[in-house]
Amino acid sequence: MKTEHELPAGLDDTLGWLLAQVFQNHLSASQRALEGFPGSQRGYMVVNAAAHGCARNQIDMANQLRLDRTVMVYLVDQLVEAGLVERVPDPADRRSKMIVATDKGRVRLEEATAVLRFVDDHVLAPLEPGERAHLREMLQRLTAHYLATGGDYHEACATAAAATDK
Repeated sequence: MKTEHELPAGLDDTLGWLLAQVFQNHLSASQRALEGFPGSQRGYMVVNAAAHGCARNQIDMANQLRLDRTVMVYLVDQLVEAGLVERVPDPADRRSKMIVATDKGRVRLEEATAVLRFVDDHVLAPLEPGERAHLREMLQRLTAHYLATGGDYHEACATAAAATDK
């Protein structure tokens, strides 16, 4: 494989290192892009989930987004204060609160999503459009598999431990 920059020998085929490099590049650029968004990337994820009705309540949303429940409470408080989401009683269970995007939240979400598309374009610049689509599809499959197993990494850890016990 020919690259524009020579990768460090030994790491050039190490999945964890490669993923970390792409992730750090995307993380840095998206943090700058979301500087004015309450809660930065986490806030963006919560407003996005609220706008798309991805979770029934705050606890489900925290689990889905892999956010600590305590962090989630403070984050939602911050987003409510900014007028981007609101807590509304769940019609199916009045004791439970649903997190719903406000009109203002939907507008801010659209703006942030447009900016993040530029970040994605920057990170994926070396890839052709078809490769970009294929990468997203593969990441979606990997993520769906991970979520379907409940995010359980114990099997992978057990496999790694068995390999090192030889």
